[in-house]
Amino acid sequence: MSMREAVQKNVHDNQLVFFGGFGNGMTFSAAHEIIRQKKRNLKVTKCGGGILFDQLIGAGVTNHIITSHTWNAQGPQPAYNLRRSMEEGIPQKIIYNEQSLFMINMSFFAGYMGIPFVPIRSIVGTGIYDHPKEVGLKAARVECPFTGENICVVPAINPDIGFIQVQRADKEGNAQLWGLIGDTKYGINSCKKIIVAAEEIVEKSVIMESPERTIVSAYKVDAVVHEPWGGHPGSLQGHYYTDLEYRYKYGQETKTIEDWEDWL
Repeated sequence: MSMREAVQKNVHDNQLVFFGGFGNGMTFSAAHEIIRQKKRNLKVTKCGGGILFDQLIGAGVTNHIITSHTWNAQGPQPAYNLRRSMEEGIPQKIIYNEQSLFMINMSFFAGYMGIPFVPIRSIVGTGIYDHPKEVGLKAARVECPFTGENICVVPAINPDIGFIQVQRADKEGNAQLWGLIGDTKYGINSCKKIIVAAEEIVEKSVIMESPERTIVSAYKVDAVVHEPWGGHPGSLQGHYYTDLEYRYKYGQETKTIEDWEDWL
């Protein structure tokens, strides 16, 4: 199946969509195809939005984001589409739920485990808890039934569909990713539907030689796409490095709405 077919068949307006990759294995090919097909009103989530989310914002694909940050690390530079959206409502005003990296990953973990919430300690007493409305905080304080301690809990996230870019997969969908994993393991396994994009399609026997690298199993996968370079301009360990020039030029060439429209 091609990425075009996978998106056309499985992605629908108003869904919650997870995009895998944290520095390594970013799902740019999937995001770009979603932009080309003009999907609308998607709620999107991943731990670090980066320029991938900036592009989805500028294209009018998303109106609601759950992430920790959306910026351009090369420069560093702002994510100009995010700024235009938040400051001027261009192309539309978005809801921006800003959570910590750990909070989001633990919410994915809860979704992966099939439980409604998980306890965490990290945000109790921090500034993020002082501004719940501003950041769209999704958390609560509860009393531990065993110790009586007051502790924070975060709710499960279960996206309607998720995309990952991996080094290899077999045709059934057993997918292997190595290098920096970030939120990809818990995020993709918390999804109701899963699309795997792979640099290489290999025999199942190759997968079985190193089962510890398998990040998602075939029985959970809805489509497999052979997609070399699908993580560009990000990196994928063993295949390509981050395209620093692309990312820097992206920031320079999207400063104004006119620049962005030309870039798009």
